[in-house]
Amino acid sequence: MFGNRFNHCDVKAFRSTATRVDGTVAEIEVVFNEANTTADLPTNALVVQTFVLAVNDSSNNFTVAINPNNVQVISSPVTDPNTVSTAAPTTTVTTTAATSATVAPTTAAITTTLVTFRSRLDKFTNDLNDPSSEPFIKRSANITTQLQPRYQNAFPSSFKDLNVVGYRNGSIYNDLKLAFVGTSVPNNTQIAHVLMNAAPYVTGFDIEAISILVNGIPSSGVTYKISVMTAFFLVLLSWLLSNQQ
Repeated sequence: MFGNRFNHCDVKAFRSTATRVDGTVAEIEVVFNEANTTADLPTNALVVQTFVLAVNDSSNNFTVAINPNNVQVISSPVTDPNTVSTAAPTTTVTTTAATSATVAPTTAAITTTLVTFRSRLDKFTNDLNDPSSEPFIKRSANITTQLQPRYQNAFPSSFKDLNVVGYRNGSIYNDLKLAFVGTSVPNNTQIAHVLMNAAPYVTGFDIEAISILVNGIPSSGVTYKISVMTAFFLVLLSWLLSNQQ
């Protein structure tokens, strides 16, 4: 998942839970290579997603069960941690992301941008309504892993992170939240172009270019609205003209 950025994991401690006598808290340190800058590190949400997916992978021969609802990052140089959880087995696990990279400054203003695109070739299932479901988490991790580096490369001085907000029916509409730091925030067209350029190369989902919305505005930069009645009269007019020829 993290390629040459990842170094190793260490189990730091075990301790009993405060609420259940049959539960155990495991504290795990996830170490990334020192050559990484803070900007190169995965978001805390992606670290949690990757851990939960790895533990729940049926090909792994783990003899312990975890409670994914309690997996969290408790210390990290990456700001604004987001915890993502899945459906429930039994043991609590805590992870720690660690690196020697310099902590990014937290005083700069953060601008949030909402981006939506349609995956026309994908079929929506009810599991995607549940952020704790395995399909939701797997799809979110896949989208984040492929799109976040592209935004980082396109806007290295301002891009902060990308998170999946949710999914909607209609094939699948993917709702994302992008965060930018500072005053050099790209405009809607620049943000949309990153998705358009990524469309031929992404795997596991598709990007319909004409469906891209940035803060509710189509990628062309103009909001188009047409009523059902207007559309009906346009079709009727076209039919009448064709019959007169």
